[in-house]
Amino acid sequence: MAKEALETQKITTPSGREFSFPDVVRNHRGRVSHFTQIKNYPVQSFATADIVPVALLYIDSLLSYAKSCIVNTVHDSIVIDVHPDEERLVLQAIKKTNDELPNLIAGRWGINFNVPLLLEGKIGPNWLDTKDIA
Repeated sequence: MAKEALETQKITTPSGREFSFPDVVRNHRGRVSHFTQIKNYPVQSFATADIVPVALLYIDSLLSYAKSCIVNTVHDSIVIDVHPDEERLVLQAIKKTNDELPNLIAGRWGINFNVPLLLEGKIGPNWLDTKDIA
């Protein structure tokens, strides 16, 4: 990635998102400037800007007939308003999404995504008073 940044002044994520590094240089010690950003941007971008929306749409499709619904996203979190009678249904949707995520990524971008991801579930009347459930 550092080589790509030096040659093109940009890096491209697996999903095609580009980040520009117009002032990237190799210093006299051989180190590449902006090295941390060059390595971090694709990971953070792919997780937050690409994988979360795919998971969001999949969960939304699984809950399309339910009273529970997605109400917000915050960074890498999906917030669901869970109807009291549907806690189990929502947990099943989260588990199914977790199981299908590698296939969803492969189908969307043709990537064999072998990094373990884990969707976690928490429930409560507000964010302060949540408990782990999945």
